[in-house]
Amino acid sequence: MNDLVKNVISMEGFQRVDSDAKGLADELSEFLPGLSGAPQAFGGTPSGINWIHANDHFVCRRAHGIPLSAFSDYEGTSDEDEVERLLESWATPVCSHLSWRFREWYACPKLVAAIAAPPFQEMLDQMIDVTSMGADERRPFVVYSAHDVTLLALLYAIGADFLVSGEDCGGRDMVEGTGGTHSHMVEGSISNSSQHSMSSWRWWPDYSSAIAFELVRLNKGHEYGDTTHIIRVILNGRTLCLLPRLSTDDEGILKDQPPCSRQRFGAVSEGQSQMLSLSDFAQIISVLEQSSYASTNEDGGVYNGTKVGVEGG
Repeated sequence: MNDLVKNVISMEGFQRVDSDAKGLADELSEFLPGLSGAPQAFGGTPSGINWIHANDHFVCRRAHGIPLSAFSDYEGTSDEDEVERLLESWATPVCSHLSWRFREWYACPKLVAAIAAPPFQEMLDQMIDVTSMGADERRPFVVYSAHDVTLLALLYAIGADFLVSGEDCGGRDMVEGTGGTHSHMVEGSISNSSQHSMSSWRWWPDYSSAIAFELVRLNKGHEYGDTTHIIRVILNGRTLCLLPRLSTDDEGILKDQPPCSRQRFGAVSEGQSQMLSLSDFAQIISVLEQSSYASTNEDGGVYNGTKVGVEGG
């Protein structure tokens, strides 16, 4: 698995764009000293910092209403307001570059499959158990805690269309109006006007983001044929449209299909959402598992995908 990540990092495009962010990384390190010299996983990257740590500074402080310059050497000085404005101007480029880095990693089918297939299979098993229960029976609500990078991997694996439809770009100049982060997609917000924007893949999970896989029992006379249950995927309160990969190559690896060739799930037509059937979800998991079987660590064991990116951002 480490080799998969290192292969992405070694690509000319990754090296070029990440090198372009070196200036921003150096400036950030002057104000956030903890970024400088911190260990980097996978041998490091040209920009030289952990971008998850950098982005956490902005995400967490905004979530708690704490000034970006609070607790720094500039707090209470004559430069405090200027430093606050400077840090604020860096928030979007930092989030954009981090989103780009993980988009590059999660474009690797083996990598995203190794992370997403196990939890998806566990969810499906629980849902199948529920379908045999009576209408008056109840099953406990199941909650999982995960890192933002794991949640992001699940969204890429399930084919959240606002992520998979975007064009690749990144680097220092990723600001609004110059091919940069869409203002409605940064830090967890999805608006009706921007959900299908070609720049919306720069979204990053907001503080306390939540994704729900909701199993819905259908009443008789519905429009889904013989289907008795459907799945609705909800991110921070909004039902998602999905464009998952549903085919593999001769070696059982997920094909890197363009979004335009993928089957769309969850699209809204005449005010009604079309959702995943259990067989749809099972098919998605099947092709993910075929790909993830090829992803092992150096010792031959199955890789723990939840750790990807936690230290390597």
